[in-house]
Amino acid sequence: MNKNFSFLIGALFCVFSLLFNLFIVKSENIPAEEIIDRMTLSIYGLSSYTCKVKMNANIIDYGVNIGLNGTVYFKEPNKLALKIDNLPENVQEKYKLSFTQTAVPGMASKTYKEKYKAKLVGIRKFSNNREVYVLYMEPYKSGSVKNVMMFVDTQNYTIPKSIIFYKDGGKILIEQRYSKIGDYYLPVKQDVYFDFPKVRANLVSEFYDYQINIKIDDSVFEKNKK
Repeated sequence: MNKNFSFLIGALFCVFSLLFNLFIVKSENIPAEEIIDRMTLSIYGLSSYTCKVKMNANIIDYGVNIGLNGTVYFKEPNKLALKIDNLPENVQEKYKLSFTQTAVPGMASKTYKEKYKAKLVGIRKFSNNREVYVLYMEPYKSGSVKNVMMFVDTQNYTIPKSIIFYKDGGKILIEQRYSKIGDYYLPVKQDVYFDFPKVRANLVSEFYDYQINIKIDDSVFEKNKK
């Protein structure tokens, strides 16, 4: 009886140890700022790009599905804009979608250190058995964002997952898949889940036909004030 009990305790200990190592592997003595520096270094030389995007939006609470196509524009250090196809120019300009990568992480932003105070929580194994740094980030300036959890690949410094928590109780979960295009790992698939008190939605985007380091006029990122 005692022998069987000891065997059971030993087996349970092994199982719990395995589960623990699966999720939180270790804590590395490396400053979060250095990880962010490595993220920035991974896109060194990337000054701009455009790519095509195919999007499917699902507004869960209303049962509405919308399919859209468009073009994404990026220009360093953190300018990012989306232009949707087949919209009249006056409508496109009025509702022009532009945002920074610190708001919607797609790849490493060169302004993370300026916007956020970061702390390394640890290292864990991701779903594909790759290791990721887990960063806890708080914005320096008060706003709608409470904090961000960012999962950074330890090998190529991409961001396969991030969670943005808002002060109103809402959150945005972003999962991404990357491919190497030229010398850089860039997003090719993005699944974004919006969970807010008044609305829940899911946006799935596929990115393709990248053109890297091309000239993009600043007007692409500016709203017409007229």
